[in-house]
Order: sequence, then structure tokens, then C-alpha cells
Amino acid sequence: MLAGTSFALESRKPIPMVQKRFSTRRKRRYLVEWPAEDNLCTGFTEDISPTGIFVRSAYIPRVGAVLALQLLLPSGEKLCVRGRVIRSHRLPQQMRSVLPSGFAIRLSEAPEEYFQLLASLFNLSFASTG
Repeated sequence: MLAGTSFALESRKPIPMVQKRFSTRRKRRYLVEWPAEDNLCTGFTEDISPTGIFVRSAYIPRVGAVLALQLLLPSGEKLCVRGRVIRSHRLPQQMRSVLPSGFAIRLSEAPEEYFQLLASLFNLSFASTG
């Protein structure tokens, strides 16, 4: 037995668990609409975060495109956000149930209501300013 391995194998000290990273993404499914050329495209959010959104869609815009998206919330409210497409994944139809086909957008503009939505998803509350 090698000296270096015997210490590791015979050690009774607990091995610390790897700390799980706090995720700033939340999986939520909201209907999304955006204009492209003369069409109104639709998709669904796969996950949302303070800095971006992944949208599942059959229509995949080109990387670098700037889009104005409308998120349609269950309450009927519409939130308008703007951002740039930074990544896209187009998969065959038979793979779409396993992996999402769509695109990621990095947000450049979002209303306060978007961040309030995120706060509610993360169970956060804002401090009173009054």
C-alpha cells in the first residue's frame, strides 16, 4: 500500500461536504411573446434570474439579437424586459422533452415589478423605506 493512500483510507476524520452553490435561477413557466420581423413569436420561460431568462421556443433568434420580451404572468399582468441573446440551443424534436431547445437572453432593462416577482420566488422581502 502506498503511504499517501493509506493515510486517506485509514483516516477517521470526517470529510467536509462540498457546499452547494446558491442558485440565482428559478424554474418557472411563463408565456413569453416578442416581435420578430412581421411575426409575433411565443415561447415559455424555462428559468429566470436577476440577470437573464432562458426561453423554450421553436423560434430561435440569432445570438447577438436584441429582443423586447413580454412575460405574461398568471395574474394577467405583462412585464416588458429587454436584452441580448447570448446563447441558443436547437435540438431535434425527439430530444426536446429531455433538454430544452431555446435561447438565453441577458437582460439590459427590466421594470421594478420583475425584481419584485423574483423576490417573491426567492421568498425575500424588501425593507421599508418610509
